[in-house]
Amino acid sequence: MDPEDDVPLHVLREITDNFSAERKLGEGAFGVVYKGVTKNGDDVAVKMLRNANLDYKQFRNGFCNIRKLKHQNIVKVLGYCYHTEQKPFIMPEGSKVFVHDTYRALCFDYLHNGTLQKHLSDELCELDWHTRFTIIKGICEGLRYIHEELEEPIYHLDLKPDNILLDKDMVPKIADFGMSRIFHKELSQITRNPYGTPGYQPPEYIDKGEITRKFDIFSLGVIIIRIVSGLNGYPKCLEVSSDEFINQVQKD
Repeated sequence: MDPEDDVPLHVLREITDNFSAERKLGEGAFGVVYKGVTKNGDDVAVKMLRNANLDYKQFRNGFCNIRKLKHQNIVKVLGYCYHTEQKPFIMPEGSKVFVHDTYRALCFDYLHNGTLQKHLSDELCELDWHTRFTIIKGICEGLRYIHEELEEPIYHLDLKPDNILLDKDMVPKIADFGMSRIFHKELSQITRNPYGTPGYQPPEYIDKGEITRKFDIFSLGVIIIRIVSGLNGYPKCLEVSSDEFINQVQKD
């Protein structure tokens, strides 16, 4: 798969068994993710986007913004697909018209250990403390990269365990930049558009719609609490003092 080229839709259909249910890895607000297997036997993740009302130029620019991210804790983008088909449509009065159906997809590295959420939701999860620390450290480094090491900072705006993938060595990689925004030199912006996931949104956004780098930092804090406190720890930690929470973590 050549990351420089628009991957033809028929290739994506071939490697995903025509987007079969058996190849479906997950589904989110922005689309459905499938496992693809190339002719060389390499595994890839294919995300078919929905509600992406972008023309080719806008979509291509968005792909290029994501592709430029080069960091061990950011998921690697391999390619994209933008394909328009004409399909017949029968009008109520019986006449036939042709409508345009546009397919948009992004191809990523396939990460064999799935999402962080899967591991946190598993009651039999046996993540040792070293692994938990390594995951937290990797997420922090990936976030610092997009916030501080790019010429134009990127704010993820939907950081959560579902959007953190783990490779075969349990190295975390931040994924799903569907809601992200590139901030030029503005330190903050006010928006009326919905961003983020309940439980991971900071108070200043909930109260005033204000977006700053702190949006992702707040989300990171919630993720860290979930990692160190276990399956049901986050709701419980909201009901106890900081000292009680620390004592509980030490017991676990």
